[in-house]
Amino acid sequence: MNNAFRLLLALSLLFNVSALPASTYDDDTLEIFSKILPRFVLMSSQKNKLKDEISICVLRDTIDENVATSLTNKITKNYNEGINNYKIKLISSNYSNINSCLNTQLLFIFNSDENNIKKSIEFSTNNSMLTISYDSKLLKDGVGVSLFLGRKVTPYINVKAVHKNGIELNNVLLRISKIYSEDDN
Repeated sequence: MNNAFRLLLALSLLFNVSALPASTYDDDTLEIFSKILPRFVLMSSQKNKLKDEISICVLRDTIDENVATSLTNKITKNYNEGINNYKIKLISSNYSNINSCLNTQLLFIFNSDENNIKKSIEFSTNNSMLTISYDSKLLKDGVGVSLFLGRKVTPYINVKAVHKNGIELNNVLLRISKIYSEDDN
């Protein structure tokens, strides 16, 4: 009887644990991104493209839909009234529907396979968009900005990638940031 109970308990735990989504995204880090994404647009030459709204596109795989929704909800909560008289327009899109991001100033990239990352970098370069990724490892692939998470949170900028997209960053932003170099790999 005791062995049967242990087996039932083990199987129950196994099946319940496997049903939980495995998220590699930290909620506190998403909160930080939600607070700074619109500010990156305002601290770049993308500000010159603005009329009455800042458009941000969040690119994700289907498996990350809930995490992307969490990020967009956080941005909406933090910028319910907009920022500096600009409303915030958010688009959440699957990598397969990247064209829905066409008229945005900023492309936020969640982790995906190498092909999706490459296509999104190419898309952002062709359309002069600022790219920001959750994962700083994507800076080596040509993403423009991420976060360096050390004792303090610091913007982490691939200046070469940003310039390749035809974007200039505010000098204050550059001074407070960690600058990515290919030697950081």
